Amino acid sequence: MALQKTLTLPSGVSGNYSRLVTYRWDRATREAVALFALYLDASAAAAGKQPLTPWIAKLRLTGDKFDLYLSNAALEDHDVIAQLYTAAKAEPVVSDFGSDVFADAIDV
Repeated sequence: MALQKTLTLPSGVSGNYSRLVTYRWDRATREAVALFALYLDASAAAAGKQPLTPWIAKLRLTGDKFDLYLSNAALEDHDVIAQLYTAAKAEPVVSDFGSDVFADAIDV
């Protein structure tokens, strides 16, 4: 599972495969944070190569947004990771490429 969209770093290097690399979620506080890294492509990620950048986007879900994606009801048909990818496309993220960087990314 990943998001495909070509992004060009300030160095001029481009990658087209963003993958969730770490996340933390806490049901008691209704908070989750997920970091996505940019890889050259799917084969580079599958081969265990280092990402082009440690993180390209940070997703943070709190309160009602946490409930929307990660409540027990939301997780009946989907797992946590799938929901974080869904949220990254629909919710604002922190990224140098804009808060909607993944809005038009392709699920792969």
